[in-house]
Amino acid sequence: MLRSAIRAKVKPLLYKFKRRGLCSRFLDTQKGWKVVFYGTDNLSEEVLKALHANRISSNNKIVKELDVVCIKLDCAVRQYATTNNIPIHTWPYHLPPNTYDVGVVASFGHLIPSDCIRACKYGMINAHPSLLPRWRGAAPIVHTILGGDIETGVTITQVSPNKFDVGKILLQEKYKVPVGSSSKTLTDEMSKIAAAMIMKTLEKLPFYIDSSYPQPKEGMTYARKVKPENGFLDWEKDTALTIERKYRAYDGFVDLYTFWKDMKILIIEIVNIEGVNMDVLVTQSPVSPGFCYFHKRRKVIFVKCQDGWCGVKTLKIPKTGTISAQDFYNGFMSKVKENQCYFAVNKK
Repeated sequence: MLRSAIRAKVKPLLYKFKRRGLCSRFLDTQKGWKVVFYGTDNLSEEVLKALHANRISSNNKIVKELDVVCIKLDCAVRQYATTNNIPIHTWPYHLPPNTYDVGVVASFGHLIPSDCIRACKYGMINAHPSLLPRWRGAAPIVHTILGGDIETGVTITQVSPNKFDVGKILLQEKYKVPVGSSSKTLTDEMSKIAAAMIMKTLEKLPFYIDSSYPQPKEGMTYARKVKPENGFLDWEKDTALTIERKYRAYDGFVDLYTFWKDMKILIIEIVNIEGVNMDVLVTQSPVSPGFCYFHKRRKVIFVKCQDGWCGVKTLKIPKTGTISAQDFYNGFMSKVKENQCYFAVNKK
């Protein structure tokens, strides 16, 4: 009788705990999760490092087993997994059912099939470097800088089939964008935050799943994949601020370029030219966008854009390599009349 009475009182409590994720967390995380990880780039690698470090550690065991799925081509994740003897499966890879507890995704870039998501006991979670629903898509960090955002963050979501970055939010943290950040420097910061948040989510995974909520409908923007043609500097349409943001945003993704006559020129380094009075320096007036003026003391090429000027310090010439603004002036600008010193304003 007493045993039956105790069972009658305990059973509803267990059901309540199970619904909240508390019971399943106690049962599963005592021995650690069996994790399959999907990733490719440097941000992915930082998350993988955190998972691997926990797996081989004897303290606060969250990850028991770890496999990696990545593309066939050489990438940061494949290199790290190979070096650290982590089992690797080449994409596309069909997950066998009842093998993994949870999938972790970071900067993977491919839609994962529904049956693979369902093959994991707790589905899959994704680390996305933006405050979703802002900047859904392939290049959130690039578009954060292009958009002049002063705040960004990392969002941990459930992975949904057939669409990127639309799943329920499990965890979200804000981050103030440092002034002057490039895509490289911001990626370094976001990757550390993403790694810590993934581990935090896994530590209480059932709780975060149970507490997840849909993304807001308002505020959605799309971070389209960066293509080589995005690096073209349209002096007629681009403002000085736009060009400066492109320089920082496309760092490590695509080259900035323009044309001198019929020759494609890569713009390697753009510098700040605040405080320079161009009305005094350039006596030829008016000048059109694309006009180039070499400042001999600063050794910088000033280029007229839509609303002002920007400064070019270093360039790259086909078959010649990287050269200074001084060398470009000596080899090209000094050989034409001043009124012919123009970068092209279109791609034709």
